[in-house]
Amino acid sequence: MKYAEFNIDSNKIEFWNSIFGIESVLLNGKRISKKFSFSGITHEIKLHTRDLILESKYKQFDKKEIKLELKENGVLLKEQLVKIDKKQRYFSFLVGIVLGITLYKLTNLLLEYLYQ
Repeated sequence: MKYAEFNIDSNKIEFWNSIFGIESVLLNGKRISKKFSFSGITHEIKLHTRDLILESKYKQFDKKEIKLELKENGVLLKEQLVKIDKKQRYFSFLVGIVLGITLYKLTNLLLEYLYQ
């Protein structure tokens, strides 16, 4: 799902994020970065002679927003705050519950095995 778009000179930088935590950055329609993230990550963008960085920051239990910062040489060029899709929030919640239950059961099995 497309979350944000930045226009630098005549170039379009798009930020996409899936419900599985896969972030993608497209430059003029061509994917230049694809990374997995739960709480945010840095994407490097080479735009002609310019080296840009797009940072995503997501605090899962805060405002339910992704903060996107486009920087060049550490200087903030543009910033966007985008709301997280409800489907993505529910999916993250469900994954957390399933992982918690799974870890609990695995721990109990391990303890039973160790203390037999």
